[in-house]
Amino acid sequence: MKRYWMIAAMIWMSLMWTACAGGSQGSSESQTAQTTNEQTTNEPETTQEPEMTKEPETTQEPETTAEIEFEEVRYQAVATQNVRMRTSPAALDGNVYGILSGGEGCTVIGYSDAWCKVEYEGEIVYIASEYLREGEPQTEPSGGETAGTTVVYDNGTTNTLPTGIANGWKIAIDAGHQMGGISDLEPNGPGSTEMKKKLSSGTQGCSTRIPEYELNLQVSLLLKQELLNRGYEVFMIRENNDCPLSNAERALEANGSGADVFVRIHANGSANPEVNGSLTVVPTGRNPYVASLAPQCERLGSCIAEKMAASSGFRNKGVTYSDTMTGINWCSIPVAIVEMGYMSNPEEDEKMALDSVRQAIAKGIADGIDLYFNR
Repeated sequence: MKRYWMIAAMIWMSLMWTACAGGSQGSSESQTAQTTNEQTTNEPETTQEPEMTKEPETTQEPETTAEIEFEEVRYQAVATQNVRMRTSPAALDGNVYGILSGGEGCTVIGYSDAWCKVEYEGEIVYIASEYLREGEPQTEPSGGETAGTTVVYDNGTTNTLPTGIANGWKIAIDAGHQMGGISDLEPNGPGSTEMKKKLSSGTQGCSTRIPEYELNLQVSLLLKQELLNRGYEVFMIRENNDCPLSNAERALEANGSGADVFVRIHANGSANPEVNGSLTVVPTGRNPYVASLAPQCERLGSCIAEKMAASSGFRNKGVTYSDTMTGINWCSIPVAIVEMGYMSNPEEDEKMALDSVRQAIAKGIADGIDLYFNR
């Protein structure tokens, strides 16, 4: 009997072990099935686009590996600086066809945000879009004139062609005021019944006693040369201190010059000798004469104010607004009045008498013009 019970107990234990093993195997299969199901229902992760990289050579171009859809176009374009031409739209080693020199032209037949498809000497090449601008190359000045030539008109205004590679833009510069004011009156704007003095005599340095018209002219001449060196054509309203043109007449001269923008150089004054800083003056969007130009004027003024202050070290007072400036109201191109600093502030007056500061101001204005044209 004892042997019988021992055998029965062994059979019972064997049955229990088999049942437990079967349950454990079933649980494992269930978990595997669940895991497999989760893996098949989850979306695969999206492959990330390759990061854009830039090359440290002649230009910094977008690196492109994906196929590009080009908009079909056909127009003449000019390189804004020396730029690589490539056999494919990608900044890769080994696909450089050659260099398109700054100011040299080509024909764009396809456009995308990053690359242009270009016809060049019978070949199809690719150039980064940001280094091309629409327009014809200016390889030879009109009238057979050479680069750097200055044309002087009967009224004393001058136009000078670029001394370097032409970038296609033309800047009109007015050195504010002249040796004496003009007390006669002229309309505040086209068709206006409000009359204003044609030209004031300006202010003078509280410490240096330098007249504003002389400071304005010296900085304007430095700005002219700075812009010529950067490839701009420059139209000067005056290059001496005997220029009896009213504010409206100066605006009309700028309009007729073919300039893209008009920059009027001035220095500021205040009854409070502690007031200081540089600023620009532009019209508001409610100006009855040049409201359509207001956004462009504001951008021009903002770009110049930012860069001029950064270069000169003067406090940036930003952009101010006025609709009562005759020299603005008669304009048909974007315009900004530049107030370099306060001649009524002894410290700024003395600084603006220094050649180094005048050059820094001119450079800052040119930097602002570059920024305006996205250069």
